[in-house]
Amino acid sequence: MAEREKYYIGLNGQTFEVSRELYEAYYKGQRKEKYFTHDLKQEHTKVDKETGERIIVPSREDSYERLLEAEKQFAEDAEDVEDAAVRAVMLEKLNEALHTLTDEETAIIHALFYQEISEAELAKKLGIARTTLQSRKYKILEKLKNLL
Repeated sequence: MAEREKYYIGLNGQTFEVSRELYEAYYKGQRKEKYFTHDLKQEHTKVDKETGERIIVPSREDSYERLLEAEKQFAEDAEDVEDAAVRAVMLEKLNEALHTLTDEETAIIHALFYQEISEAELAKKLGIARTTLQSRKYKILEKLKNLL
């Protein structure tokens, strides 16, 4: 088969002569676009050459409405009532446990976990070594754990 000497691309109603490389790259891009917009999004059928069996290839993208029409089931995003009740009880217990801490312990927990101040920064602010602060934090957390 003889190779073509001239290559043309049609854009916006005009035809342009281009190099072979540009022509091949352009049509390769066109094929990719067709693949993504049609082949992936549309259900289509194939015929197995050996058995002659018709095979349905489902789309890889589907609309929510179509899935509902097909009566597909979806997991609920809402939190389970039981989980919400357990969470509420645990938060209440945590709140009660936090109220049993001393003012200094409460300040450390508040700074580290609510204000998200780093241990190094808080230790510097309190004028103590970071390892000392870390030790106090672990003791406070152990105390809370025992109360819960």
